[in-house]
Amino acid sequence: MGSETKAESNVQPAGNAATPSARQRAQTAPEGQGIRVTEKAAEQIKTIVKKDNHPDTMYLYVGVKGGGCSGLQYVLDLRDEAHAPVGDTDEVFESHGIVIACDLKSYVVGNMSGTTIDYQDNSLMGTGFTFNNPNAKNTCGCGASYSA
Repeated sequence: MGSETKAESNVQPAGNAATPSARQRAQTAPEGQGIRVTEKAAEQIKTIVKKDNHPDTMYLYVGVKGGGCSGLQYVLDLRDEAHAPVGDTDEVFESHGIVIACDLKSYVVGNMSGTTIDYQDNSLMGTGFTFNNPNAKNTCGCGASYSA
């Protein structure tokens, strides 16, 4: 059963500077594995990066934190490797030209493998990034949290 949830932004501490760059480590995940973005989400992220004149070292950080009605909340953040390099144990993927990094604890505890991030621009449902996590067991009524 999948889950679609709106993301919350959060800042995490920088990783080890000796770690290879996210772009060097990024791999395209096989279908149903890793973390992916839809083409629409990738276009929106590229628009944000370009509009705000972010450097080429930007990547999309995805994680989870405890909270919400169901126990876990998604975290979504654009980060610059110059200030927040990926950690040695971070999972790193590439999807539609977007580099995606997820810390190992979030990836495992949040049961994130197979998750797809989409961008919804719908006046009835609101505008923003949503998560479709096929491993989510329960989601809350407001769609802000889930349990893995």
